[in-house]
Amino acid sequence: MENLYLEFYKQQTRKLHKDEVGEINLDDYAYLIYEEPYYMLNHDILIGRLDRKKKFGFLRQELKDVYIEYQNLSDAMHDDIVLVKEDVEPKVVLVVERALKVLIATVKKHKKGLFFEPETFIEKRLVVDEYQGLVSGHVVLLEVESIDKDCVYACVKKVIGHINDPDISTLKIVNQYQWPEKFSPEVMESLKDIDIDMKEEMKQRVDLTKDLIITIDGKDAKDLDDAISLTYKDNLYHIGVHIADVSHYVKSGSFLDIEAYARSTSAYLADRVIPMLPHLLSNDKCSLNPNEIKLTLSCMMTLDDTGKVIDYKIQKTFIKSDRRMNYDEVNKFLNDGKSLSDKPIEDMLTNMNELSNKLKIIRKKRGEIEFESSELGFKIDKNGKVTSVYQRTTDDAEELIESFMLIANETVAYHMYKSELPALYRIHEKPDLVKLKNALQMVSRLGFAVNMKNLGKPEPLQALTKKTLDTPYSYVVHMLLLRAMQKAKYSAQKDIHYGLGATYYAHFTSPIRRYPDLMLHRMIHLFVLGEANDVKKQLYHYNAVMPDIAKHTSDQERKAVQMERDVAKLKSCEFMNDKVGTYFKAIISQMMPSGMFVKLDNGIEGFVPLRELDDYYMYNESLLTFIGRRGKKYRLGDPIKVELLSVDLLEKKMDFGIIDKKKTKKKTRR
Repeated sequence: MENLYLEFYKQQTRKLHKDEVGEINLDDYAYLIYEEPYYMLNHDILIGRLDRKKKFGFLRQELKDVYIEYQNLSDAMHDDIVLVKEDVEPKVVLVVERALKVLIATVKKHKKGLFFEPETFIEKRLVVDEYQGLVSGHVVLLEVESIDKDCVYACVKKVIGHINDPDISTLKIVNQYQWPEKFSPEVMESLKDIDIDMKEEMKQRVDLTKDLIITIDGKDAKDLDDAISLTYKDNLYHIGVHIADVSHYVKSGSFLDIEAYARSTSAYLADRVIPMLPHLLSNDKCSLNPNEIKLTLSCMMTLDDTGKVIDYKIQKTFIKSDRRMNYDEVNKFLNDGKSLSDKPIEDMLTNMNELSNKLKIIRKKRGEIEFESSELGFKIDKNGKVTSVYQRTTDDAEELIESFMLIANETVAYHMYKSELPALYRIHEKPDLVKLKNALQMVSRLGFAVNMKNLGKPEPLQALTKKTLDTPYSYVVHMLLLRAMQKAKYSAQKDIHYGLGATYYAHFTSPIRRYPDLMLHRMIHLFVLGEANDVKKQLYHYNAVMPDIAKHTSDQERKAVQMERDVAKLKSCEFMNDKVGTYFKAIISQMMPSGMFVKLDNGIEGFVPLRELDDYYMYNESLLTFIGRRGKKYRLGDPIKVELLSVDLLEKKMDFGIIDKKKTKKKTRR
């Protein structure tokens, strides 16, 4: 192995079996010992990521972080994977892997010529290879070549744009994550080779064009990859979930496929969408646009009157969507009775909503936990300026689509598992009991009765989320519990989906925007629909590659989510930048020794540093409260009034101060 220490970190273990790592020369690894049959880290050596501050650092550990004095940090930088020797004063003894791979920098003019000013503080001198054609104001992506005690050596990888470009701030984030903005010429050229003989293809598929089929999406959605249909007869629901047959267009090993795999997901940023597939496919050929014949894979299910699946078929089909509907109009019909001017669609939607509610009851009984999370939405004008910020909400129409997609995903996953076929499952493992216990203890300190006897069982958590839903502490409690949960991921092996309470679960319904769905479609074509040329050989191949695909797509999903969050933070800061000095209503959403995070009514979050409070405050962890010398208290979940003090667009953060309720001179934003 190239770096055995790194393997300890990746596997989150302190010992590795010799059969797993092969023959190792211990002279190359000063901090390892060998005890048959394991290679192990020395008892006093810790491994982890370094959270480096300007004057000190922390080695991030599962149970308790390790504080490291400045002089003991060596030349380790923020986010490096390091070995730390435990002692009276813990010290970094080895940098296992550097985190700094790329840098965003702005070209600036100096008396002696041009120099590069990095976006992030690196505490070392930046040395950049010569690059022709740069001018002052250019924003560039630098690739780090090496790092020593004093310098970071880099070269210019690409020019991102100019500091005066209207969308440069978002582009900086996209490039920081090295997310591809555009498709390569090879990918775009390969689109010309897509030639589907629709007449011939339709002969090999089930014709569903006479069925009443609709799509329901957000108003601005253009990649419509799922459509639904339903008939209710003799106390049975016959539902169809029809998914764009993307794998028929994106062939294994093609330029399109390689690019889709590299991205693994579409990225939905506040001000743009970076699609997994070119628009010709995502918005046109594969999108289930109304009144157009489209190729689909359909999961046709029969459910009894309670909502239980009693029969199903997975078929190769073609459809013609009768109407492109949006969540707003469907919600107005379901909640307010506003006419859709189409009686058959109205009747179908009524039955769909009825079934959706039955499916929700089933999921609740089996252990689904409904967490209320906060997701920001942004309205942005044609110049890229944020005009308003709001919290996204879900209503009956959104839950209807979710219910239909979930039952299709579960049915397909069940079929693949029972048929002993390779698949990519979407799993969500049971929560870590130590994290969950800590979260529940914090919830109990807020005054809510907590059941510790059945730790890890969903029923107590269901009761807790329901009990706190309509209280001022709802957001805080749900966030505490969510942070204790494992992260959902893709896996080649079936496991539970804890949050959904599902035994079998896979992603089948969004192949335009998620690569795991596209892969599942490909395997359905080969093994369920019988299109494999050499079944034994192809079964072996897909069983072999699934673990790597699961890991890569999980990693890409996490990267996309973090990128989306960073852009949301940026846009929040841009929106608030001209509101310094304004008062806002907020709640205290998280507490730290250095201060507290607050969440405004519009969903934007910021930080209240202790230095901005009107007294000396001590944090009482057992009470989740900051207590001042003069007796004033601030508790987790408290409603407060805050003043915006500063906005840092570069760091994407904002600071607030808490305002005495008696002060009312300035305007409060609601």
